[in-house]
Amino acid sequence: MVKQQKYIILDFGLVLGKPKTGEWFITPNFFEILETEKIDLKKLKFLFNKYNALISVKMTTREEEYEAFKEFYYNIINELHIDGNPKEQAEKLARDFVYNEDKYVMYDDVYDFLSDASKEHTLILLSDNWPCVYNILKRWNIYDFFTKIYISSEYCELKKDGKFFDRPINEFNIKENEAIFVDDNPDLLVVAVKKKLSPILMDRANNYRQFNKYSRITNLKELNEVGVWKH
Repeated sequence: MVKQQKYIILDFGLVLGKPKTGEWFITPNFFEILETEKIDLKKLKFLFNKYNALISVKMTTREEEYEAFKEFYYNIINELHIDGNPKEQAEKLARDFVYNEDKYVMYDDVYDFLSDASKEHTLILLSDNWPCVYNILKRWNIYDFFTKIYISSEYCELKKDGKFFDRPINEFNIKENEAIFVDDNPDLLVVAVKKKLSPILMDRANNYRQFNKYSRITNLKELNEVGVWKH
């Protein structure tokens, strides 16, 4: 375990868990609800991005999340011109996203790592996410390992903007290099460095083999072996 840092700040997606379907907004019952598998996935991803603003609003409850995702999926279904009742389909998809606690899969190394790390470090979750993630964390029995959980939708802020990082930094009075930040997005590590956090890239799929700007790990156990960051 890296002992010189008091805090370990973790992202959720592709660090602690991943979508069961391989895509964050394709719910477990997505194609069954739409009663088709003939969907242009490239267009679908484009539409997810196009209507992202609808799910980037402030949400503090799963009920608010459900309403936002219902509108999100309704617009997407309309543009896909799928047979059926778009309103009913959108409602079912939103419910599958918000209330289906089997939509994500926790990585095998997560529970043991958090259990051990929480004995020597203050663990913080900082995630661009929605209220439903609280129930996922509880279902996985890892919720209590975190001293504080920051979910972007509750503050209507994102990590890329920088201000979201200030919340744990200010609340815990984190000094320069007192905290490790683990994320799967190299761009967010750059933001973290500006906030005086020690960045580590999580690369579970080995997509960044040539990455050498900061320390890179492929699982949480490797945090025992890496230093802070490479200069």
